[in-house]
Amino acid sequence: MKRIIASCISVVLFASSTFAVDSAVFAEREAKIEHAVLICQAEQLTGQVVAIDNDLAATPKDPALLYLRAFAHYAEACVARSQKSIAVAVTHMETAEKMLEPVNDSVWGAEALALRGYILNQLIGVKGSASSMKLGPKSSSLLGKAASVAPSSPRVLFFRGVSLVTTPEMWGGDLAQGIKLLEQASQVFASQPASAPLHWGRAESLTWLGIAKQKSGDLAGARAAWEQALAVEPAYGWVKSILLPSLDKASGKN
Repeated sequence: MKRIIASCISVVLFASSTFAVDSAVFAEREAKIEHAVLICQAEQLTGQVVAIDNDLAATPKDPALLYLRAFAHYAEACVARSQKSIAVAVTHMETAEKMLEPVNDSVWGAEALALRGYILNQLIGVKGSASSMKLGPKSSSLLGKAASVAPSSPRVLFFRGVSLVTTPEMWGGDLAQGIKLLEQASQVFASQPASAPLHWGRAESLTWLGIAKQKSGDLAGARAAWEQALAVEPAYGWVKSILLPSLDKASGKN
């Protein structure tokens, strides 16, 4: 019940916030940015980035626009990583994290904290384990703060789950708890009405759930999660072209 109430409060706050752009336009841009990431098409990000930058030029402190632009930077980083442009990816991730730092309003504050924590966690994977001494504690702190404010946000659950799955156990990682959080994130995403504000991340949460399941030895669970991710986005390149084929290869399927 507490989880449902918190989710409803999040929706009400989102709906009552002041946007520099119409909320429907915001949602459309967010969806297009996510789609570009999942199909790994940098060209599809360009138009959205230009539009957001134009709006930010007029209202540079708008928290919703700052969050959306940071998400676009994260998306650009994902595409750059897929193209092996690591330096470009790092620049986008660091820019996104800094852009989110001043976002502390009641609607976007927790989401900004969570995305910052997630980006720092991803930066460790890009920069290597040497960076974990500095970035790891900061990421954990930001995710913890986000969870204390918005424990039922599917993205907060998703980001925390990934952090626990990718962090070594000796440094606070917990595969079982990570799987639990990713399962919860996937369930919240799936139960939301179409009008709910928090959408991007559903396919990625399922993908990471599959990775965690595979890591735990549950190959059937991994396949089920990845097939669900493809049901959300049939053209999801990472799942379609890499993860599922690798599972087929490991299980001896042609």
